[in-house]
Amino acid sequence: MEGDIKACFDEISHVSLMDRVRARVGDKRVLALVKAFLKSGIFGEDRLLRATTAGTPQGSILSPLLSNVALSVLDEHIARSPGGPATSQAEKTKRLRHSLPNFKLVCYADDWCLVIKGTRSDAEAWREEISNVLSTMGLRLSTEKTLITHIDEGIDFLGWRIQRHRKKGTSRHYVYSYPAKKSLKAVMAKVKTVCREVEVNQPIDVLLRRLNPVVRGWCAYFRPGVSSVTFAYLSHYVFTTVWRWIRRKHRRST
Repeated sequence: MEGDIKACFDEISHVSLMDRVRARVGDKRVLALVKAFLKSGIFGEDRLLRATTAGTPQGSILSPLLSNVALSVLDEHIARSPGGPATSQAEKTKRLRHSLPNFKLVCYADDWCLVIKGTRSDAEAWREEISNVLSTMGLRLSTEKTLITHIDEGIDFLGWRIQRHRKKGTSRHYVYSYPAKKSLKAVMAKVKTVCREVEVNQPIDVLLRRLNPVVRGWCAYFRPGVSSVTFAYLSHYVFTTVWRWIRRKHRRST
């Protein structure tokens, strides 16, 4: 189940958030600073200051931290639920024998995915339960965008495509993680943009210095997955795009 929280950074309840911060921090000076930060308001596009009664101002270095504190309510609920990550392997096996689900939460900021070993009905029940848990922090789960998908159909999460396939030459099925098509298109678009921005009257090493961080960073992120085919495709695209840039350069020089 892929989760989507409506306007996560904008709707976090200040009262509920401060309650959770107080449970972790005892220094009153720090608590006063956090409270002042939440109440400081934001500047709109019209340059007018508006008071804030909910949410954490985006762009601040504190916002991701406070958002994680707010969303930890979901981590804690999952952790203490039977069948969650704290459940022993023996107990998980016993639960499956009695047609009870096991599950694990993967969360990164406001992007999260609940992996459930059970039925679709189990997933639907958890969607409702998660909605109730998030509501305690003033957050709303988007029922339209929160998708329940079988692993054979695959999901896109944090740039990865995660899907179960049958391994070639065998009857066994494995879950594979590889770069999603959307991620590949995004890095290809960046390569194309860089080749357009660097003028052809510049030395080629200027172009390569701009391209290297883009391509190397993207490949480093996706290296842990089954990415060799995608890397080969991207390598060919980069070579072709740079080759076209060189052709334009020498056409103008002659």
